[in-house]
Amino acid sequence: MVNKENLIFLLGPTNTGKTHYAIERMLAYNTGIIGLPLRLLAREVYDKVSKKVGKLKVALITGEEQIKPVTAKYFITTVEAMPEEKFFDFAAVDEIQLCTDLERGHVFTNRLLNLRGELETLFLGSDLMEKVLKSIFPQAIFLKKKRRSKLSFIGKKGLLGLPKRSAIIAFNSNDVYSIASRIKNMKGGAAIVMGSLSPLTRNSQVSMFEEGTVDYIVATDAIGMGLNLDVNNVSFSSLNKFDGKENRFLKNNEIGQIAGRAGRNFANGTFSTTLNCYNLTSSSIKAIENHNYDSAEFLYWRQGNLDFSSLYDLLKSLEKKSSDSRLIKTQNKRDENTLKYLSGISAVKVRLNNKENMKLLWDISTIPDYFKNLDSVFSDLLIKIFCSIVDEGVLDTSWAILETKKLQNLEGSIDMLTFRLAKTRFWNYISNRSQWTNNNLNLRELALETEKLLSDALHERLTNEFVDKKLKVFLKEFNISKSLDIRIKNNEFLLLNNTVIGEISGLQVKIYDEKSLFKNKFLKTEISVKAKLLIEDYAKSIIYDPELKISTNNNSELFCNNKKIASIYKGESLLSPNLIINNNKYLSHATYIKLLKRINHEIKIKIRSVFWQQDYNPKVESSAIKSILFYLNQGLGIFKYSEYENNHLNLNKKEKNQLEKKGIIFGQKYIYYSSIISDENREFRWLLGNIYFKGKSTKEAPKNRIIYNAVELSEKALCLSGYVKINNIAIKIDYLESVFNKIYRKNRKIFYFDYVILNELNLSPSILFNILNFLGFLKIVGTSYVSYWILNKRNNKLEKKYDENSPFYILKKLQ
Repeated sequence: MVNKENLIFLLGPTNTGKTHYAIERMLAYNTGIIGLPLRLLAREVYDKVSKKVGKLKVALITGEEQIKPVTAKYFITTVEAMPEEKFFDFAAVDEIQLCTDLERGHVFTNRLLNLRGELETLFLGSDLMEKVLKSIFPQAIFLKKKRRSKLSFIGKKGLLGLPKRSAIIAFNSNDVYSIASRIKNMKGGAAIVMGSLSPLTRNSQVSMFEEGTVDYIVATDAIGMGLNLDVNNVSFSSLNKFDGKENRFLKNNEIGQIAGRAGRNFANGTFSTTLNCYNLTSSSIKAIENHNYDSAEFLYWRQGNLDFSSLYDLLKSLEKKSSDSRLIKTQNKRDENTLKYLSGISAVKVRLNNKENMKLLWDISTIPDYFKNLDSVFSDLLIKIFCSIVDEGVLDTSWAILETKKLQNLEGSIDMLTFRLAKTRFWNYISNRSQWTNNNLNLRELALETEKLLSDALHERLTNEFVDKKLKVFLKEFNISKSLDIRIKNNEFLLLNNTVIGEISGLQVKIYDEKSLFKNKFLKTEISVKAKLLIEDYAKSIIYDPELKISTNNNSELFCNNKKIASIYKGESLLSPNLIINNNKYLSHATYIKLLKRINHEIKIKIRSVFWQQDYNPKVESSAIKSILFYLNQGLGIFKYSEYENNHLNLNKKEKNQLEKKGIIFGQKYIYYSSIISDENREFRWLLGNIYFKGKSTKEAPKNRIIYNAVELSEKALCLSGYVKINNIAIKIDYLESVFNKIYRKNRKIFYFDYVILNELNLSPSILFNILNFLGFLKIVGTSYVSYWILNKRNNKLEKKYDENSPFYILKKLQ
């Protein structure tokens, strides 16, 4: 069985150059074949060989992809797809330690026992196979290679602490996506590498990593099967995987196979654990660093010469055990279980009437379950394919083409695109079984086209989902590493590693690019903690400041020592506004309450100092004084004599002096507080008036003595600022009193004015008319007379003699 002349085993750990050696040996012969453990790796080696000798000399054969130029001399295949009918000068199989793999071991063992090159046969793998292989092939040549670089354990690392050029390993797609999402938020993004990806998607993802678009890869253990990536560190998020039969912990050699991807050629590599991964024992670490693993004691095996005489004979031959104790019957019975299931279907059972149909059913049962389950979707496809081939001699490709076209839908989630790719891979597999189809070219081309469409869409979706290029640039720009320096400059600017990233205004923190920066949860936490400490300290400095000064602006904003702290809103009364402290949750609730209490206290003090609110003692003050104070408070600081009964306003000289000491001014028509005509705190009174009476603040408080367009202004807010509203104008109370004093001569007890007085007041006749009418001076005189004079008297001279029709004459006479 063994030709000792041409059987060679090349053993050693990862990064020894074994695969490269095999390629060079193959190219030294006229023909050759290399079997590889993964479709992805087969594609990678195919590309390398094609660059060396040209694509016309190289064939690629995998379950889902076949490139077979008629001039091909060198065949690059997956181990399962290696053609048994062809002969080559050179034959090689990589990763031969997979003979011990529960799921695929029997396939590798079959190649080990039966595949031979005419001139040279080379098996590559881990040196843990040396003992068992020497016992089976004592006459073979064994070559050993040492790792070209050192592999070291660097302990457990948080995701943020992982060095650049790291691959994070997970063992299911959900964990891969979850970790990639976290890496995106912390580091800007990650590439995805999984066995379920098409070569196109995988290559596009890896290109991002190789080109530096991202610094991290999140991958399944598929990365351990010889994929050549420029990885410096491999970090395990778990040491537990489902091997097709049960969940179990990885063996040291399996960990070493994956960890060995770190460090290429002569560059040293490291491995680590991360997240919730169990700690590696010291013995495991030592074994992995020294590539010292327990020797394999047996190989998984299954009978190769199957009996297709009947279903019973086929199942019996599949269950046959080897007489060699080193060859253990495979425990992976997925294809056997599929055979049993399908053969129990009545439509299938009635067609199992000859060896050819029995062999066909077995071949169909070995189709990889790309759907990862034996649900109705997969089983229905297998049944239909079997029945179609049996009945028609070949598969109905029109149906297969229609099913494949349905998959050219680029909408949906990542999982949906991955599922469509899985179905496309199924049809790729079918299209490559030329014996099943009459003309498979159209189906194959369509399947490849569909795979490319879905692969590109999946790559784009993965990139959009797990790569934030803006954050990546941001992190690079700010030189962010595991050591972060976050501090405050001049109590105003927030710095990250000496670069300004935001500012602090009062109790609010503004991050300039918060949307991108806070995607990194670690940075968000660190910055938030620093900002909270600062805001807490600043709030306490306000609370305990004995000389605290508050101010406001016309946007309802309140300032403490010239820094915006809060906003003012309508409260239960004019003198009790509500206060909301502006902060973006960087202030604790307890401190917020204390600060709110202190500022409210200061507002009350300010209100008492700028408004007319007066304390009076009912036992001391006279009823006349109490009435005046009551009317003033009711009138918001101003009231008109004529609106109240005179008997309430009879003051003696002493009482009047008492009120004048309180800042009360007695005019010809009005009584008002002197404080409301003061420029000091006018803005504050105006603000509170508008907030309370209109529900919102408005433009700045009026300053001119006459406001010509006061229609939209609140009459009560104007009153608080010392104005009386007359129709569509507003006049300052002290100026209105001066107008009255000009035109009313108390000693003559008449109302009097002439053009000189009008000119001195600098008032238009229409405004004067409004004032006179509002003050009640035109109640007796018909307004038509006055209106006539106002609208038609254009000359600048006023007659000294008044005729009977002159409104001035009538006014003078009646007064």
